[in-house]
Amino acid sequence: MILPMSLYRKLLLRLYPYKSLPDDYITRLQGSIGGAGMLHPGNVYALDYAIRHAPSEGAMLEIGSFAGLSTNVITWLLRKTQRLSTPFFCCDPWVYDGFNDKVKRDDAVYMTHFEGCEHVTRAEYTRFIRESFVRNMQLFSQDALPSALHTDSDTFFEAWKKKEIHTDVFGRQAQLGGAMSFAYIDGDHSYDQARRDVENTLEYLLPGGYLLLDDSADYWKYGSVQLAKEMRRWKGLNLVMKNPNYLYIKH
Repeated sequence: MILPMSLYRKLLLRLYPYKSLPDDYITRLQGSIGGAGMLHPGNVYALDYAIRHAPSEGAMLEIGSFAGLSTNVITWLLRKTQRLSTPFFCCDPWVYDGFNDKVKRDDAVYMTHFEGCEHVTRAEYTRFIRESFVRNMQLFSQDALPSALHTDSDTFFEAWKKKEIHTDVFGRQAQLGGAMSFAYIDGDHSYDQARRDVENTLEYLLPGGYLLLDDSADYWKYGSVQLAKEMRRWKGLNLVMKNPNYLYIKH
């Protein structure tokens, strides 16, 4: 039997309850920026907790920004906690993968167009999302723009390790490198990539720093779910909360 979506959501909430953060600004923001369904309300609570308790030193990082919803939520929470002076970096390759790429590789139109829609190419769609990110950040975080790099996370960490200077999507010079106090990992949710993102982050994360792994709730089937459970056994990490995604602290 297939459950109606409303009933399915109620069932999930009963099985996996979470804490939320009432905030009128964020509620309106979610209706103004693309990707509202991609930011779980529990993540907002976890983001707020981590930002409030993270070490005062070190940069904050977001891997995977899409159109800027979670990025703007982070800058808003930094503003509320009077931490806007904290260096904040984000990266995204802005590459679109379809829902069924693994089974439709022989479908030329599907692989080059937005969900097989012949009048919207993937290149056009990803350009639209990147441009939307820039506009959304310039409106909602105009005085607190992050250093936003158009790159995948592996390339970002290579540049971070070498302490390189890169030009971000706003045309500004960004000095990379140094310690981190918090990371929100919301990029590729496959096991291998999510593990690389976590391990690379932990190399720079300060003691007392936080790591929030998106799409790690127990009811998902992503590789990040398996990783989040394994991390409970890693030395040097403690689980702070499952809300329903996993938030860890390094000690």
